[in-house]
Amino acid sequence: MNLSLARQHYSTTKENQVDSDRQNALAIKLAMEQTIEAMVALTSEQGKMNLEQHVEIALTRIYLLQKCLDFESGGELAISLFKIYEHARDSIIKYTCQKLSTPDFRKAIEFIEIIHEGWSEMLLKD
Repeated sequence: MNLSLARQHYSTTKENQVDSDRQNALAIKLAMEQTIEAMVALTSEQGKMNLEQHVEIALTRIYLLQKCLDFESGGELAISLFKIYEHARDSIIKYTCQKLSTPDFRKAIEFIEIIHEGWSEMLLKD
């Protein structure tokens, strides 16, 4: 393999990795948006009519967010995010079982919104 071909292969591989990382970051952003939308919908009268659908969306997206965490590289941040996502998951379950007040549930939504805002800002910088 000549040097020119090796450089071209490296550049292509590097570009593909950057594209893949960007797509993963956008998928995480979308999962957060869908989680927020579903959680907010649960607090509306119309959302309560489609309760099962909104709960399913919120819980599956939270699961996805938790699965995307890299505890090896992320360290304490990954652990903290996992705890926040777990709190949101627990809040959804308690809220739908009427064991959590609406103001307390809205606080759980706010936590995800703060993470989403930070994630969105990070994506804009890339």
